[in-house]
Amino acid sequence: MLVTLFWHEVKQGFRSWLYRGWIILTFFFLFFFLLIDFTSGAEAGTGVVLLLYYFAFLGSLYSVVVGSAAITGEIDEIADSLLSKAVRRWEYIVSKYLSQVFLSLFVFTLIIGLASLILWAFDRVSDDLDWWNATTLVGMIALVVVFFTSAGLLFSTLASRTVFAFLMGMGVWFVLIFLFAVNPQWDFMYSPIHILNNWDLIMEGAWDIDWWKLVSFYVATPLVCVGVSLLAFYQRDL
Repeated sequence: MLVTLFWHEVKQGFRSWLYRGWIILTFFFLFFFLLIDFTSGAEAGTGVVLLLYYFAFLGSLYSVVVGSAAITGEIDEIADSLLSKAVRRWEYIVSKYLSQVFLSLFVFTLIIGLASLILWAFDRVSDDLDWWNATTLVGMIALVVVFFTSAGLLFSTLASRTVFAFLMGMGVWFVLIFLFAVNPQWDFMYSPIHILNNWDLIMEGAWDIDWWKLVSFYVATPLVCVGVSLLAFYQRDL
């Protein structure tokens, strides 16, 4: 049943006009940033770095918005589904998390992969590029996307209305993204902006931080979100 629910949610996501609009907008920025890479005399690979900033800003914002409405926006349908089918509550919650993370990472992987292939095909990849460090940078931003997707879904489970879930999600986004974007002198290892502001050091393998703490934060937090969502959802009167 979990797999069935997962694919149902994925199909619903691909049918969503909001998701399709997100893909179209992202493709626009893909070609816009590649145009900058090719025509501005910028360092090779700048287009991918700009895309990572795009996903850290708008990608995280989109993830919070969509995640915030994923459960509170379907509360009536949830009750009908749980009553009319052999659907367990944990299956519903886990399928929501897995499908939303899949949909978010699908766009991220598609765009970053396509941009990298185009730059490689046109010899816009530096010969001394360290692929391990580049993969580390891309992987960290992927974890950022997963983090905000999970946060949005958590608040969607906890809040009684979609607007409350949205406001809570926006609060997290505002603190971790916006505040650190307008105050670059702030030094907070777990902020996505702090990660991107040190992208050159990451590419050189010279960023001196406790990597295990950073990775653990972005891996453990989504798992905690799932656990708290399950506890809250089982206590919820549908």
